[in-house]
Formats: sequence, C-alpha cells, structure tokens
Amino acid sequence: MYTGIQLINLLEKQHQKRSQSGLFKKDTFTIQWRAKVGSFPHPDVETIVSAGEPCGTWPPKSEDKRNVDENWQQLRTLPLNGYIPGSCIRGLVRAWAKAWAKQRPEILPRMYQLLGHQDNDKITAGKIEFLDAWPETATKLTLDIVNPQQEFQVYHQGQCKPLSLYTLGNGRDKIPVIVAIRGIPEKATEEEVNEVWEWVQQALGLYGVGSRTASGYGSLKLPNSAQKLTHDPDYPVKQFEFSLYSQGSAGPDTKTMELRPSHWRGWLRSWLMRFFLGVMPENLAKLTVAELMGDIDAGDGKSCKGCVRLQMIQGKPWEARSKNQPSFYLWKGKLQISAPKDILNKIILPIIRFAVMVGGVGRGWRRPLHIFCMDRGYKAARGTHLILTHKVKDQNTGEPKSKNFGLPLDSSTWTKAYSDWVTEARNHWQDRVSTNNRNIKAEVFSPTTCAIYVVPGPDENPIDVNSLEWENVDAVDTRGDGMDLIYHHNHPQNYKRNPDLGGNAAGGGNGHCSWVSIKRVNIPNIQEETKCQEIVCLFMGGQTPNANHVRSRFLCDLKNINGNVHLFGVQPPAEI
Repeated sequence: MYTGIQLINLLEKQHQKRSQSGLFKKDTFTIQWRAKVGSFPHPDVETIVSAGEPCGTWPPKSEDKRNVDENWQQLRTLPLNGYIPGSCIRGLVRAWAKAWAKQRPEILPRMYQLLGHQDNDKITAGKIEFLDAWPETATKLTLDIVNPQQEFQVYHQGQCKPLSLYTLGNGRDKIPVIVAIRGIPEKATEEEVNEVWEWVQQALGLYGVGSRTASGYGSLKLPNSAQKLTHDPDYPVKQFEFSLYSQGSAGPDTKTMELRPSHWRGWLRSWLMRFFLGVMPENLAKLTVAELMGDIDAGDGKSCKGCVRLQMIQGKPWEARSKNQPSFYLWKGKLQISAPKDILNKIILPIIRFAVMVGGVGRGWRRPLHIFCMDRGYKAARGTHLILTHKVKDQNTGEPKSKNFGLPLDSSTWTKAYSDWVTEARNHWQDRVSTNNRNIKAEVFSPTTCAIYVVPGPDENPIDVNSLEWENVDAVDTRGDGMDLIYHHNHPQNYKRNPDLGGNAAGGGNGHCSWVSIKRVNIPNIQEETKCQEIVCLFMGGQTPNANHVRSRFLCDLKNINGNVHLFGVQPPAEI
C-alpha cells in the first residue's frame, strides 16, 4: 500500500473540519526530468534529497559499490518509493529569500519571522510547517549515471568510468508531486501562509529541487494556478532553440537513445576550459571553470558552487528516428542558460558562438552527421548536426525573429570576437590572465594553439531536415574535403584511427578523442561549386606548425585543400 500522500490528505481534511482551510496550501508540481536523490545503498557525498519509503526487498548480494553495468543488470530500480523531504523545500525557500535580499531587503527579516531562525544560542521557532512532497503515484528510485568527461575530452587522458547514482524519475516520464505547507494554528495567519506559499512557488520554479539542479536535475513545472516567476535582474536567462540531428546519445542504458541536460552542461564546461586554458595557467583555468560551473573539488580539496545554471526543455519532435537507414535521431527543444549579467553576456555567450561553429553536442560531436562504412561492411550514421537559434528584434518591424547563433565565415570577425573576449576576461580576472600557455598537451582554444579552416564539400547536404531522411546514402558523398582528409590512413597521412590526430573509438575504455572537430554548414563554396562547406578546427596540443608531428602535417594538408579559407589561429610555415 502506498502511504506517501496520506498524511497530506489527512491534514487537509483536519484543517477543513476545523474551519482552518486558509492555513493549508497544496498543489501539484511536476518533475520534468529527474531529481537527484541519494545513491543508497552506496554513500553519496552530493546527496541533498535522500529519502525513500521501503517498498520491497534488497537482492541477496553484498552491497559493494558496483559499476554501472552491474547495477543496470541487478539494481535498475531500488525498492524505495522516492519523495522530497519538507526540510529540503524549506531550505530552498530560505535560500531564495537570501538571494533576493539585495533587491528586496525587507524579505530577509520577514523570512526569519515566518520560518524561524537561530541566533547563537537563541532559537526562534517558525510559524509554517513544510510537509514531505510525495509523487501522486508510487515512484521507485531509478539508476542514473554521472560520466565525467573533462580529462578525456580536453586533456585526452583515459576515459573515466561512469558513476552510479539514483534519481526520482527515469528520464522519460514526468512526475507529478504534491507539495504542501500549513500554518501552525494560533500562530500563523492565512495571509502569512499565502505569503510563504508564493515564496515556495518562486523557489521551486526558479531553483528546482535536490542537488545538481544547475545541470538540469530537479527542474519543476509550476501548477497553472501559480504566479509568474520573477527572475533576478542581475541573473538574466538566455534562451536558445536547438535542433540536434545525431547518431544518438544515451544515459545509463546505452541501447536507449536519450539527450540529457548533462550533455549540454558537459559541452559548455569543456568549451569554457578550452578557452580559459588559452589565457590562464592551468591551475587558475581549472579554478575559474570551477567557480563558474561548480566542482566537488576545486583543487584545494573543497567543493565549489558555480554561478552558471542550465536547463533543457523538451520540444517536438523529441527523439525522432530517421525514415531511412542508417538511422539517425532528431531532438528539438529549448536551452536556457543563466548567470550573472556580465559573466553571461561577456564571457559565456561569446564562447558559445565559437563552440556552435565547430562541432555539435553529445556522442559524435566532433564530426558532421555522415555515413560511415564499418569494417564488416554495414553502414552506420556518425556525427551530429547542431542548429542553435535565438530571438532577435527585427529592425524594420520590431518583432522578434529567429536567427542562427554563431559567427559568419569571415576571419576578421573571428579574430575580433576572440580579442574582445580576451579583453573581457582580463577585465574580470586581472590577476589570472596570462596568454602564454601554448605548450600544454590539451585542447586549448587561442590564436596560437589551434587552427580553423573552412573547406569545400560535400556537394549537397546529405540529409533532408524536413522529411528526416538521408538524401544520399553513398558514404563518400556525405563527406566534404575535411572529412575526406581525416579519413586518410595511408602513410604519411595516417590520420584515421590515429590517437594523435583522428582519434580511435576503441571499446573497453581504451578510446581516444580526435584532435580535430568538423562542422558542416549549408553555405556554398563559390570557387569549388559545392553547396556545403566544412569548418575544421585542429587543436595543436602543444605541437608547433613547423614540427615533425602528425598534427603539423595535417595542418599543412588543410592549407593545401583547394578552395580553403583560413578563419582563425595558426597556419603552416610559408614555403620558401
């Protein structure tokens, strides 16, 4: 028998019977994706929400910390019905009130008066009780993963092993949750209960619930009756609309396609690291990224709370499969990024303009969506095609219209955009910026550590984005000159499956990232008469253009492609 919501229902009836209905407030909030809960029976230092009602028996096996594969086979769900503790909701409301103290100085003493506080040894009791929030129907805790990628994606070190955790929500189904508060009779008034209930709506709607909320966990949709959310004017939100055509991304079940908020956050975090490594010593770059994105260890053994929040909102179609083979997938939705105003507008958004021009998001992000012939002869879709748009005001009509977010294929614009970003970074972190970091073996984005060219091809866009199908299933015809070059595997152009250049997607944790990312754009190359081009970004990883290294040779070959245009970064030495 599921008893979760019984206490809420009984207390509501009690208040009605005593003619105290005004002291009781409840409504249904909806968890949009997952809420991060404890990874019980395994310890989890990140846990904020760790609550569950036993609803079954544990498997008769020792509870050592298993890997994700073992947990997927044996503990896909826990015999616990999850819920959100009332103390967690109360803590969120207090945090919201403290965050708004600058704009509304009267709210902090009011919060102490209604919710109580402690001043040294003096404790003042509050007037409002926060009840545990239970799903409308019993919902077991479900396996999820955390898969750190920074060391692998940026530093080209070994792949990390995914870590198990458990969440309220399976990533597919939305979860209606009953949230309720009540005023203590003879202490609280109806007006005070209404006031705190408005705080609850604001706190849950803005912050979400549980831990990892900055990564998209715990996002809540408010009931229709709720008041409109009021965003902090010093903490603006930038909203994008995205269309991601992809070979497919996954979560704990590698066979089930799933685009996750963590894919977006990992994408943003990695690009921040690439940029800051270009203007700061490595230790300070890591510290800066930790201050922006958060970290459980910011380098000093202490956790660090970030200031950048990210939320993914599902649209339609979602996880649509292509009409013909080899299969690829389409996700459409909205991406919201919020941060302090100057950080968002002068640091984060300029980086995104570059990032969206040279790659995608999720699995296969370093390659354009194309067809690859496997060793056994069958064809597979590989890569991604990301379209990121935002609303801008039409200069003639004043009405908002969609526009691609990125940069034009013009070298002066790329150079100026980067120079402006460096200026803002120096203004914000004067004591950290030092632009002499070219020798580090990592993906560093700067004019001296990477090279970006735009090259011709393919002749036509190989996919029809409207009908969601391949226009051309000939593998070679889905590639441009950049992809053709990186697929060379004969000496001296041994680029394909080379860990020092093209990467190697070997299994068993032995994979290597490519040092090259390629993005297809539907912009014609007039000289070579192709309707598409490829933007090729080569990270030198500590090598110089004139070195006898495979990345230096690749740089020379890029320069020799007919119809190429150099957009940014280093170039091979001039021939004498």
